[in-house]
Amino acid sequence: MKIRRISIYNEFNCIGTDCPASCCRGWRVPVDEEACLKYLNKKGVLGTLLRYSIVKKDGITSLRSVFNRCPFWGPDRLCTIQKQCGTDYMPLVCVQFPRQLSNFGEFCEETLYLACPESARLFLQYAAQDKPFSFSETEGTVSYDINTTNDDKAFLDYLLQAREELVHMLRDGFPYDGMAILHYGADAQDACLHQAPLPHPAAYRENTAERFPMDCDTFNTLFFNGFYHPTLRTVSPLLYKLCKRYIRELGLLSKRKPTAAAQKLATYNAHLYVLLPDLDRLLNRYYEYYLQTGFPDIFEDYSFSRHLLFGMAKTNMLRLFLALYAKNRKQLSTEELASLIAIYERRAPQIEDALKFINRK
Repeated sequence: MKIRRISIYNEFNCIGTDCPASCCRGWRVPVDEEACLKYLNKKGVLGTLLRYSIVKKDGITSLRSVFNRCPFWGPDRLCTIQKQCGTDYMPLVCVQFPRQLSNFGEFCEETLYLACPESARLFLQYAAQDKPFSFSETEGTVSYDINTTNDDKAFLDYLLQAREELVHMLRDGFPYDGMAILHYGADAQDACLHQAPLPHPAAYRENTAERFPMDCDTFNTLFFNGFYHPTLRTVSPLLYKLCKRYIRELGLLSKRKPTAAAQKLATYNAHLYVLLPDLDRLLNRYYEYYLQTGFPDIFEDYSFSRHLLFGMAKTNMLRLFLALYAKNRKQLSTEELASLIAIYERRAPQIEDALKFINRK
């Protein structure tokens, strides 16, 4: 099997007790069938605890959450299951995270989710040094199954080429929120529906003037139709604090005084640019990384417009939360940025639910 690994993949190592935002809290931990069978047959005190901790809800088997954390996340901030039984007894998702493993049948791609602070730190390091998020290719065997139902090799080859063209455009300074990207997506999706020749992003390269509009009204749409939820108060306290700041200082104000809210948002952004002068380039790299890890999802659903728009919305919302976090701060360290990106990434998939409301405008 050909295995394509993104450049930061082999540099990742879990930092364990030093992690500022452990993946052992704030998430529901699913338990795969193989691990579940081991837990049912494990003897001793640990076996009893494992069986007690298994719950089934909504058709998903998972570990019982205790104060929004894994019950086996010990006071030393390490996994009790791993310490006593090794990684073979850990749920598969815990062993793999933050690795994103995609098997397309013809080849596999292995990348990293940025929902881990160490992954986010590697992303920031590459972005600061202007290193490309490229793929290296090797051959070997994989233990994970094919995770697509599509077998159209020609379309997959097209997606890889289109992704490469989009990445080159971004690397050359094309803005991540350029409307030309969405125009390309709409044309490509229309071509799929009518079985017409598929366009290439490079044909849209010259049209850089129009940018995707992101005002407080659009932020409210994304924020209140998917991203925000009161349970963030216990699941992700820092994100909840930033959400409340947004509601208090921008969200509600934009409903009463849109102009005043726009001015306040501009002030927040101006301060963020003082702390991060290369913010535009960082956001371009963030969207570039999204394309490298998320663009192949189109192979499954052919939804060019939705995936490209989701990346733009996600990138703009990251800028918003960076601005909210930066308020009244005199500097932003790489460690702070990495933690904030990781925490944000864990909630960002919910933004996709709000895209249908944006499309109606």
